[in-house]
Amino acid sequence: MENITKFLVKTVKKASKLITPKFEVKAKDDKGDLVTNFDFEIEKFIISQIKTHYPNFDIVSEEFNSLKTVSQNCFVIDPIDGTVNFAHGIPLWGIQVACIKDGETCCSVIFLPKLKELYYADSFGAFCNNKQIHVKTRPISQAIFAIDGHNRAPSIVRMQNAKRNFRITGVSCVNYAWTAKGIYSGVIYKLNHCWDYIPGEYLVKQAGGIISDLDNEHIAACDKECFDILKKECGYFKNDKATAVHD
Repeated sequence: MENITKFLVKTVKKASKLITPKFEVKAKDDKGDLVTNFDFEIEKFIISQIKTHYPNFDIVSEEFNSLKTVSQNCFVIDPIDGTVNFAHGIPLWGIQVACIKDGETCCSVIFLPKLKELYYADSFGAFCNNKQIHVKTRPISQAIFAIDGHNRAPSIVRMQNAKRNFRITGVSCVNYAWTAKGIYSGVIYKLNHCWDYIPGEYLVKQAGGIISDLDNEHIAACDKECFDILKKECGYFKNDKATAVHD
């Protein structure tokens, strides 16, 4: 585990301890999204730790720095991914952070407290609870995919018409983590909030998967066959960039 990864793992674990059974929740917008006091408290804590240990890095985060763009050296923070799930007692939510150094993601951490699953990825690979994980290839008839983000209805219809098995969890970090772990065969994320997809994409990549990005269209898959299926069901990509790593 690299030093910066150790720092993020330690920081995310400490941040999760800020959460208590009692919390405040309010509407974030008029689209049904919610925010809690812990979204702000966790983000503040993580930002304070980054500023102390990595003062020369920029910060892009959902609550306080959402208008900033990803730079050559920065951290990307989602204090609670899946706040609606969290607010309703659904255990599928997590804290996720990624570090970008010299223009490339170098590590990411996803912690799913209720599931007791702590994922991290760096140059050494992808891990869950300190055990290395890999994407899993299976027959397409047995594959299950995840869809998340806005404007996903066309992809859902195409998946249904193609008789694909898919799930909608409402939380991207779980979808990416479970793809890296080999539960899902791939995920479509249809939104361009970098804090939602950068940590998970890197995790899948380091677990041996394939990732692809275009504005508001993000795909991560266990292999090329599943990637091509998701590419088709997502709608044709022009000039897309896919990356495959590891065997």
